[in-house]
Amino acid sequence: MALDPGIVSTAKERAEGLFARGMYSEALATYEKIKAYGEKDPRIFLRMGDIARKDNDDKAAVNHYKSAAGAFGRLGFVIKAIAVCKMIINIDPTEEAVQKKLAELCAGERQTEGHQAPTARLSGPEPKAPQPQERHEPPVTVPKTPLFSDFNEAEFLEVVRKVRSKALKDGEYLFREGDPGDSIFLVAEGEVEVEGRAKDSSRVKLATLKEGSIFGEFGFFSGSRRTSDVRAVKDSVILEITKAEIEEIIRTHERVSIILFNFYKERVVDRLMALSEIFKPLSAEDRKEILGRLTLKRFDKGASIAKEGERGDTMYLIKSGAVQVWVKDKKGAAKTVATLSEGDFFGEIALATSRPRVASVTALQDTELVEFGRSIIKDVLGRYPEIKGVLERVIRERVTGAARARDAENVPLL
Repeated sequence: MALDPGIVSTAKERAEGLFARGMYSEALATYEKIKAYGEKDPRIFLRMGDIARKDNDDKAAVNHYKSAAGAFGRLGFVIKAIAVCKMIINIDPTEEAVQKKLAELCAGERQTEGHQAPTARLSGPEPKAPQPQERHEPPVTVPKTPLFSDFNEAEFLEVVRKVRSKALKDGEYLFREGDPGDSIFLVAEGEVEVEGRAKDSSRVKLATLKEGSIFGEFGFFSGSRRTSDVRAVKDSVILEITKAEIEEIIRTHERVSIILFNFYKERVVDRLMALSEIFKPLSAEDRKEILGRLTLKRFDKGASIAKEGERGDTMYLIKSGAVQVWVKDKKGAAKTVATLSEGDFFGEIALATSRPRVASVTALQDTELVEFGRSIIKDVLGRYPEIKGVLERVIRERVTGAARARDAENVPLL
């Protein structure tokens, strides 16, 4: 017979009361009575592990944590499952095999949205034989987890091995404005706030990130420093993986670079398009369709990206690096008229009008560009004719600016 949620809630309250009084064995015995419900609420297994550790029984704690990691994985709470795995490894480094079991559960080829969850289990105490239920329950569906759901088993395992877990106390900062931005973070437990600086230098809350949130991707992809503060607003567990660690994985698993680019498009390019003067009118669905057609181009430092006077068939968004926009003055000397960096668009005028490029562009450092082809702009103009007026105004301003720049009076963009 299925456990009634009311009975489960009452048992939890009793167990926590026993735990608060230091009656660890009694608290565990109470949780044991509702342990079967842990497949629906893995926090039961997790709490049993916490109590066992408090009772100095690391072996029992590891077994309970294994059950928690398996249940979290089967329910699709991948980030939470990874955090529990790291807890297990911290207690007993010889338990590294638990990470492989997690990979079997959570790898992308098995984690397709709307499909029944896999049945593989992490090693640990076997559950009691299921009892007949009074009513039929629909199969558990596994939700798609950003970034992680696209890894296959081997790739997922390498990422999990590299991820580090960090515990934050309420009020503790994860990073501050100006810190290096070379990591992606995941909220495994708790809650953090993103704080920024207003024009009057006062601090303002920009966002609240709860369990399952992924953040830090802008700095991670661009190599820029943090532009805000992030601090815990309750005791939290944060997972972190650095850019250097991801690059190390890519050397063995090249497909990870494709997964990261798709993640970049979904999390960064989509946002930049939504803020762009040209793409702002597009619906979320149309932006998503465009994202699937974008490609990545890499240019070494000093490479020519565009030349003044040539036909322009592409426009670009700078993913990382920086470029120099320049023209020749009346004496034929090169004149720098703009420096563009991460998040800047260029090339849209030549692309939209079929006019020759009005300036040249050179990579100031190793640079990655997201390429938009002519067909994309053509489709955008066909669906959103109002954008034509925006482009015409921008073209007038920038072409005039390019002409004036040759006399050092203005700064054009391509």
